[in-house]
Amino acid sequence: MMRLFWFSTKYILKYKYRFFLGCLLIIISNIFTLLPIPYIGKSIKIIKIIFSDFVKHKIDIFQYNTPNKLKITIVIYAIIISIIPMFCGIIKYHMRQCFMTTSRMIECDIKNEIFAHYQKLNLSFYKEHSTGDLINRLTEDVAHIRQYLGPALMYILNLIILLIMVFIQMFRLNKSLSLYVIIPIPILCIIVCYIRKYLFPTIKNIQENKIIISSFIQEFCSGIHLIKLFSSENFLYKKYKKIIINYKNQHITLSKVNTILSSIIIFFLGNCNILILFFGGKKFLNGEIKEIGILAEFFTYINIIIFPFFILNWIILTFEKAKISIKRINQFFKNTSISINKHLIKKKIYGKIQFINVSFIYNQKQYIFKKLSFSITKGKTLIITGKTGSGKTTIGKLMSKFYDSYCGKILIDNISLKNYSLYFFRKNISYVSQETYLFSDTIYNNIAFGSINKKIYPYQVYEAAKNAMIDQEIIQFKNGYHTIIGKNGITLSVGQKQRICLARAIIKNPKIIILDDNFSAIDFFKKKLIIHFLQKKMKNSTIVIITNDISYISNFDLLFFLKTK
Repeated sequence: MMRLFWFSTKYILKYKYRFFLGCLLIIISNIFTLLPIPYIGKSIKIIKIIFSDFVKHKIDIFQYNTPNKLKITIVIYAIIISIIPMFCGIIKYHMRQCFMTTSRMIECDIKNEIFAHYQKLNLSFYKEHSTGDLINRLTEDVAHIRQYLGPALMYILNLIILLIMVFIQMFRLNKSLSLYVIIPIPILCIIVCYIRKYLFPTIKNIQENKIIISSFIQEFCSGIHLIKLFSSENFLYKKYKKIIINYKNQHITLSKVNTILSSIIIFFLGNCNILILFFGGKKFLNGEIKEIGILAEFFTYINIIIFPFFILNWIILTFEKAKISIKRINQFFKNTSISINKHLIKKKIYGKIQFINVSFIYNQKQYIFKKLSFSITKGKTLIITGKTGSGKTTIGKLMSKFYDSYCGKILIDNISLKNYSLYFFRKNISYVSQETYLFSDTIYNNIAFGSINKKIYPYQVYEAAKNAMIDQEIIQFKNGYHTIIGKNGITLSVGQKQRICLARAIIKNPKIIILDDNFSAIDFFKKKLIIHFLQKKMKNSTIVIITNDISYISNFDLLFFLKTK
């Protein structure tokens, strides 16, 4: 519970005035809820007087003329009992609105914080976590926290304040009867706390299963072509069914515990009514309680707290879900991000690259390469080739500042790469990955995305496409540059996707451009023309080409071959 408290403190303080208003409305609504109850007892007292007169004077009830004073009093009591709940309903509406809107604001804040943190994390983080896990943190986990800081917090505060007010009113009526009536409440609280510890592992398993399901669906949708190609639908259906059955069984277990808890709450609240009937009736017969209306008030007070207690079960489940979600989000925020210090160097970049005894270890277990050294000046072409798994792509990602955990020195223009401001450095380089990725948007927007931080004119997009030798093919599409290409360019060929990605890198006019085996699906002639353009039009930029096939590159300044260990 302390984890919940410390996590929520930040947001409660941020929206303290809204939470204060919400608490104030809870108090006012509960005052209005309890206000008519004494008038119920008084009304019963008047009705008792009237019926006593019927019995005493043997008057026909239809011929009895009620004294004017009693008539007026009953009318006033009836108005109070019927009108006040209307005002109470209006106040409760604003109370709920206050808590719900505040919780939505907090949800928005947390989602923004998580998304901002996602953008600051190293690539190694994304290799270690599934897409389903990342999506669940941003959706399911945040939703659980919203429910905790919204309706759950509102209901638990309402229950506590209402209980205090109800007990004060009951003690005001009769102290000894109040003590008898509240006996089940502490016992109920002890049982609820005991059962609560069984909810945590079940809810944790359910949330972990949601991640597995999300990841499975995401992978299924991404690999649907491969699944159909290998006719694996039946195999995956069985696998999915197994996951869902496990998920169902965990929910059934949770439902059983939930039902037991609900039954216990109803049982103990029912016992409160029995205690009022037994001890209250005994006191009334013994003359300790003079008016039957007092017993009616006791019954009404207990019935008022039935609903807040009944949803206590839901509140406990919400608190447990939020506790697990907060733990997961806190673990996520503890992940170290790449260097984004705003006070780092923002010096103009020319393109000189130096590796001095650079070593890189993957997962702190295996060296990818050791003591790698080379130097390339600005405007030159560097070819990196070698066997699969020798670390070619890793070198490209180190140059792009995707990884900071390496030994040795990487210098850009004789300054350590670690000393450069991340965002400033990235604005001056382009990295074209071997894994092409395009957004579900127009071709125009996908190319313009390469220079999103500054204004782009249409002619720049067209020129970049022309230089990547994709312009003629784009024009042939029905909507040309405004063709929507679907998720990851599903409507395009691999070669077309690779050239659009290249155009996206060129439009930036970078000082360093890194091409990581992104020509695999382009024909030999076009490869040579593209490389020729890059070396001619970008003569002031340093070009790093990572490839297994160097046959299409005839002009370069430095080449080195990496061997696997």
